[in-house]
Amino acid sequence: MLYSKLRKVSVQTAASLILAVIFTTILSNQSLTHQSKQVQAASQTKQANTDAYHIVALGDSVTAGYEKGFTELSIPYGYVEHVYEQALFQGYRTEYENYGVLGLRTAGLKRWMDAVVISTEVKSTDIQTGLPDPRAEQLFSATKQLRSSIMQSDLILITIGGNDMYAVLEKLEEGADQSEAASVLETALNRYEAELESSLRSITSLQPKVQIIIADQYLPIPKPVRLGALVFPLYPEADRLFLESSVKQLRERLNQIVQRLTKEGYQVKIANVAAAFVDNELRYTSIADGDIHPNHAGYAAMGTAFAKAVWGEYRVAKPKEPNQPVHILVKGKELPGTSGALFVHNRTFVPLRSATVAMGGTIKWNARTQTASISLDSNVVDITSGSSKIKVNGVTKLLEAPPAFMHAAGKAATLYVPLAALSEGLQFQVVYRDTLKAVFINK
Repeated sequence: MLYSKLRKVSVQTAASLILAVIFTTILSNQSLTHQSKQVQAASQTKQANTDAYHIVALGDSVTAGYEKGFTELSIPYGYVEHVYEQALFQGYRTEYENYGVLGLRTAGLKRWMDAVVISTEVKSTDIQTGLPDPRAEQLFSATKQLRSSIMQSDLILITIGGNDMYAVLEKLEEGADQSEAASVLETALNRYEAELESSLRSITSLQPKVQIIIADQYLPIPKPVRLGALVFPLYPEADRLFLESSVKQLRERLNQIVQRLTKEGYQVKIANVAAAFVDNELRYTSIADGDIHPNHAGYAAMGTAFAKAVWGEYRVAKPKEPNQPVHILVKGKELPGTSGALFVHNRTFVPLRSATVAMGGTIKWNARTQTASISLDSNVVDITSGSSKIKVNGVTKLLEAPPAFMHAAGKAATLYVPLAALSEGLQFQVVYRDTLKAVFINK
């Protein structure tokens, strides 16, 4: 059964990331709308938050975060989202935009980046014909916005190249001998190298200081299964070995591009994604069900590879203490005493003192009015126990959460304050990631 499924999708499999035909009009749905809104919202916030760490993701369906089984209710949690979370772990005030286009090839990326450089309006057909992405026109119409985003970016993430191998797989499916397939592969590799390098040079012409991380290509086809002396190939072994060699050659071309650019002083690195998928093809992809895209575990592995290329590590939150509802991280460090955090009407409340110390602020306490004045840099936030209002730099504002309150712990009483109100009043970014059950507070 698995063999037949692998044969069925082999034309789409590519050495790594060829788009499965599964992405149909159902994807003009909430998950895709969600991504488009992210692009728009991030652009709007950029003007007010020029000090933020800006991430821009470019590429194909893997950049878009597609998984088998997506419906109109699906929201991607791909490698881009993992890297975004890692930036929050690193203590960055972070924003990200995802320009992953389903079915995009390296030639399409080059045409798009050419248009971005000269800031011209383009249509989907100007970039690449036959794209199955229902958002294509909307994404390409944002070319001028993408130009601005690249110019302000700190980090650019890219997956591209798998779809370029389509012609190679067609040859294999036709039953052509490997010399013919090798000739087609050489043409595809030459185009990949020239078009990807051109795209990267377009990006660096707009933002020469940006850090660019590009993934190599994983091969989703498993090795033959061995049971004692018996060997069961899940895919024609000669073709699998040819594709395995193709992946290595693609990586070598990518190495050469990166070496040339780094010699010129640009910050370009490779995320070693392929290694994580070796012997994990069935665990990290949906290939057994006819889809080569990563699943949750595969995207997590990709996120790890990207994060290590950027920061040399992949961070996780500490195990939660008993009765700890969420992790709270301030400037990349877990807030002491977060086991004392409380949820009130779906809002997070924290002990004032531990939160303020972690942020680097100071507190003045007025016992008569039960008001705390928290100062940090040029900002002052006044919070009174039981009041539905707070003051931020002397301006009274209504709370969007229940009031602060005194909470007894043993013989002592501690003022608990709404975390978001305190953080935003002191000009911190507050991000809650339900995927991690974590609140990130970054300056």
